[in-house]
Amino acid sequence: MIIEWHTHVYPPEEAAADALAWDGKSGPTWAGKCPMTVENVLDAHHRAGVAISVVSNAAHYMRGKSEQDELKAIQRWSDYAAEIQQKHKGILYGFATILPCGGPAQIKEAERAIRQLGLKGILIQSNHKAHYPDDDEARPFWELVQDLDVPVFIHPPHVGFGEERVKEYRLASSVGRPADLCLAISRLIVRGILEDFPRVTLVSSHGGGGICEVIGRMNYAYELQEEAYFLGSYSPMKIKHEPGYYLKKMYFDTVTYHAPAARMVIDTVGADHVLYGSDAPPLTSLKPRAIKLIEDLGLPTADKEKVFWRNAAKLLKLSDSELSKLTLKIEQSGRQQRRNQA
Repeated sequence: MIIEWHTHVYPPEEAAADALAWDGKSGPTWAGKCPMTVENVLDAHHRAGVAISVVSNAAHYMRGKSEQDELKAIQRWSDYAAEIQQKHKGILYGFATILPCGGPAQIKEAERAIRQLGLKGILIQSNHKAHYPDDDEARPFWELVQDLDVPVFIHPPHVGFGEERVKEYRLASSVGRPADLCLAISRLIVRGILEDFPRVTLVSSHGGGGICEVIGRMNYAYELQEEAYFLGSYSPMKIKHEPGYYLKKMYFDTVTYHAPAARMVIDTVGADHVLYGSDAPPLTSLKPRAIKLIEDLGLPTADKEKVFWRNAAKLLKLSDSELSKLTLKIEQSGRQQRRNQA
């Protein structure tokens, strides 16, 4: 069984032919070819033999909207995600998209999306217009999601940290986004968000954007308080443990496109905290590669099951009954495919 944690859909108006692809105000138009549609998600889902897909909206277009239009766009996605989830019940599960620093209206929308619309989690951007989710303005958001008890999926925006140097060669996607994600996670740790809100379930996209590689440096920066004085201040102190302690409380998807990187994530936080993902759509051809990457890691069967579906099922709070029905449906589909091939 496979549960896909990382696939994206835009609402139809944001995927329209004349919509600008990068951030809603720049880049080429979609020209009728936006890949982030429900139809493309379902096609890739069935072709790959996926059982459940978590559908989220990275909302890169949000950067191009005025503050007045941001809330409308967020609410529109919540409604559309709920519509998708209901129409494809048991197959697609929708996540809301929320701006944590957006003030009371965004907090209210997060509550509506989960409690009224029944969405299964919340996507946040690693930064939105230079506001990072560790900012003090975001604390009411973390208070709420701790009580909502749903996973928070952190994902980079179109471009963030270092954007002035990543405008060529698609470096905004390949380097800029992971770098921004790594920065945001590191700040969430050292600024005490995971200390102050210990019941938050935080899931990082893109294997954490390299955080598992630099966590050792973060640990010694914390540990060597006096010896490392020349590196700068480590105050005010907001955490009670080394950063790696908090990192191991998080979950990470496997969207790394590089087997050693995926292996590093598993080795750092353990198979219990890793979720299969492909980020396809938008780049649909990556889905079979993402599945093969996990298959080729040579994980023990129990760990492979955790990565492919058990961990995601736990975070989605799927019941034993739901999983049993899903398993039966997959078995029936497999038998039908074998009959068709006979």
